[in-house]
Amino acid sequence: MRTELTQGVYLNVVPTTQFKTTRVAIHFIAPANAATYAARTLLTSVLETSSAAYPTQSLLSAALEQLFGASFGIGVAKDGQMHRVTATLNLVSDQLAQAPLLASGFALLKEVLMHPLLANGEFDDQVFAREQQNLAAYLGSLDEDRQLQASMATQRLYFEGQPAQMTPSFGTITQLEAVTPASLMQTYQQMLAHDQIEIVVLGQVTEADVLPLASALGFAPRAVAPMKLTVDQPVGKLRTKAQTAHVNQAKLNLAYHVDADLYGRKYFANVVAADLFGGSPLSLLFTNVREKASLAYYASAAFDPFRNMMVVQSGIDGQNAKRVQALIAAQLQAVQTGAFEDDLLDRIKEGLRNSRQAAYDSPRFLARQELLHALAVNHQPGFAAYAAAIDAVTKAEVQAAAQTWRLQAVYLLKEQEEG
Repeated sequence: MRTELTQGVYLNVVPTTQFKTTRVAIHFIAPANAATYAARTLLTSVLETSSAAYPTQSLLSAALEQLFGASFGIGVAKDGQMHRVTATLNLVSDQLAQAPLLASGFALLKEVLMHPLLANGEFDDQVFAREQQNLAAYLGSLDEDRQLQASMATQRLYFEGQPAQMTPSFGTITQLEAVTPASLMQTYQQMLAHDQIEIVVLGQVTEADVLPLASALGFAPRAVAPMKLTVDQPVGKLRTKAQTAHVNQAKLNLAYHVDADLYGRKYFANVVAADLFGGSPLSLLFTNVREKASLAYYASAAFDPFRNMMVVQSGIDGQNAKRVQALIAAQLQAVQTGAFEDDLLDRIKEGLRNSRQAAYDSPRFLARQELLHALAVNHQPGFAAYAAAIDAVTKAEVQAAAQTWRLQAVYLLKEQEEG
């Protein structure tokens, strides 16, 4: 159930006896703006490691231990045109602990989020410098993950001209280096005063239990303009890029534009089509490119419904790039023309249903579904609705969905030649 606590601040309560824990997530949601990503990410590190009540990580850890070993963290993410800062607290349920842990947990969240460690109206210099340095080191280490490097490069290529989508949700080192204690305070104040806030609480709770605790966080009303969730990059000319690096295996990534309606009929057709194409061990990419042709160490496809795109990732021998791309295209054509057995389609649907049902054993997944339900008009959080929609997808709809896919970006990261 979703309740407006004050203008722009909402409480979503998911009562369930399925778990012995309670999950509290506070989401700060703003329009995606690449210029803010690094500062918002640094802010999560500063808030997570220090506050007025808990100026050191050891003091915060001790407070969490007193809450029967609760876990706490703050991170960033991007859903289409929305950027999120999320503070999450996982607690043993009050019933199991026989103690008011939920109330104590909300009090801790209020201390961390509303009362940071400040000096002269700015974040503590030592904390700021330490966390900026730590984050810079982390961002610098990402290039060592060649698969991630290729994924981000493909994203930049596909969304050329759209900084909010080209830039990863955590920002860049260049952006991070430009953040100062004063600008970080502005970022914090902006987030606290203007972001849309969605509080999600899942566990053995009722709205009556949670409402006074959430209200006591003290978030002020804010004018929140309607935000569009999905991104639809216009179809244009194919963009290609090849780069070299020291790699054990080359990375060939392909990005397609997808015509989909978020959580509508075409959405579910695309979910099935993408899984058939490359989303499971039964898929055509896995079976024909990796197993039969042995041309890829891995080959998979993932559909991003918030950005109307699908990305194929493969690890290959660089000299086989053209052959692999042609074979990938042949698998897509098979989906588009219906050159696959009905039994395979049935097994793909069964796999989607089974994996979805298993996901409902995760508090994190269930809380995520509740957030999506709050943000997306057509979203249905229950398994029954999802299973029925998957079952209803026909072979013709799968073909029609795949026929809308348009290759827009091809990125190759290959071994540099010895000089």
